[in-house]
Amino acid sequence: MNITNILKNKVFFYLSSRYLTYGLQFVTSLIIAAKLGPYYFGIWGFLLLLLQYFQQCHFGIYNSFSVLYVQHRDNPNQCKTYVLNALLLETYLAILVIIILCVYLINGGELFKKYDADKYFIWVCVIAILQYFQSLIVNIFRVKNLLNYVTVCQSIIVILNFICIFFFEGELLINILLAGYIIGNLLALVLAWTSGVLNIKGADVSRVYQGEIIKKGFLLFLYNTSFYFIIISIRTIISSNYTVEEFGQFTFSFSLAHAVLLLLEAIVFVVFPKVIGKLSSNNDEDVSRAIAQYRTIYTTSAHGLIYSAIIFFPVLISFFPKYNGALNSMYMIALTVLINTCGCGYSDLLIARNKERILSIVSIVALVLNCIIALFLVKILAVDFSYVILASMISYMVLCYMVVSIGQKILNDGGVKKVMAILFPLRLYIPFVIAFVLSFLQVKYLMFLPLIVFIVLNPKECKTIVSMVKTIIVKPSVVDL
Repeated sequence: MNITNILKNKVFFYLSSRYLTYGLQFVTSLIIAAKLGPYYFGIWGFLLLLLQYFQQCHFGIYNSFSVLYVQHRDNPNQCKTYVLNALLLETYLAILVIIILCVYLINGGELFKKYDADKYFIWVCVIAILQYFQSLIVNIFRVKNLLNYVTVCQSIIVILNFICIFFFEGELLINILLAGYIIGNLLALVLAWTSGVLNIKGADVSRVYQGEIIKKGFLLFLYNTSFYFIIISIRTIISSNYTVEEFGQFTFSFSLAHAVLLLLEAIVFVVFPKVIGKLSSNNDEDVSRAIAQYRTIYTTSAHGLIYSAIIFFPVLISFFPKYNGALNSMYMIALTVLINTCGCGYSDLLIARNKERILSIVSIVALVLNCIIALFLVKILAVDFSYVILASMISYMVLCYMVVSIGQKILNDGGVKKVMAILFPLRLYIPFVIAFVLSFLQVKYLMFLPLIVFIVLNPKECKTIVSMVKTIIVKPSVVDL
């Protein structure tokens, strides 16, 4: 295995850069939390929440673009037309954000008074518009196998914010961080323009193509938005019913717990077009094998990462005494994030088989269930903010069960026992239960047990993961379309 070839490997370069970026983002979040304190970090967390609302309300444009591009990749002119019309749809979405901003400014700014966010809303809207285009551009780079450009687009904001945290603090730091988001997204647009990937010569503005993108995209939007809104709605409920400081504690917990899974999301981003291509096959046996392999790598890696991370949560908290109340929340959020990996492979199968309508319905059901349980925990049981996340844990489990069940029916291999065995095999279920019990009881000195049990029960799967990593290093083209 030649070291020179490894360094030239585009997948290795992309994943390495992403992991370095996530590490930098993790450190940046810690320093921001320390410099802002719970109150101002609560305000920053609320601004990020607003950005998440805008970011998730994308109507599935870039999601459907990626799928349609993959499905028609053998026709260059058709692909160019998809690019042009996707850009136009993002422009319409930007105009909608401008209208929302104008309505908000005309009607007065009292809606976000609790978090003193009124003065930031115009910048939030600017960032939201830039993010819509940036997300589409990143997906264009990806389907064209330009991972190096993807790396730049996904890293620039983190690098800018990391530089800024050493020179500013308090409310001024919030303003500078927002400026970093604006500059970083603008640089991504400049890169797209100068790189030539937006070559749309010969493409036509087409209502038919726009309608196709929106039709598939809206159903994907309902699924993705409902899926992500499960956690966003929890953050909203906590921000509305608990103090700014408590929301700051929750934001701190979420930032750290979710950072672990970002490592896996980088891999998913790389392989997603390839996975969609494989799952579009009409050979159910090949599809079943592909899903099984994908799940072995993804879910097993997720469990290993989370169990490794929770060992160090108490150590991290010891460096941030202002956030001592966040430890239990960190455990609960980390395990909740782990639950939402249970449907991987099967959600991709439904997308590849054009079953977005079914996906959207089950995800909406899960979102409604999540809100009902969360409000019950908050309004009736009056639980500590750390335990509100249990609503999402239950909802993700229900959602994943429905997705796997529907996927197995498509493959003509259903049944409750079969679905449960796929959803949560004993090799993963046992360490998860141990982790949950220890987290709930806050027995932090035994948090190493889940990782030990996990390693003992998953030797074969760990070897498979190592083998796949070696394959990608030696032959990066395996992820290409």
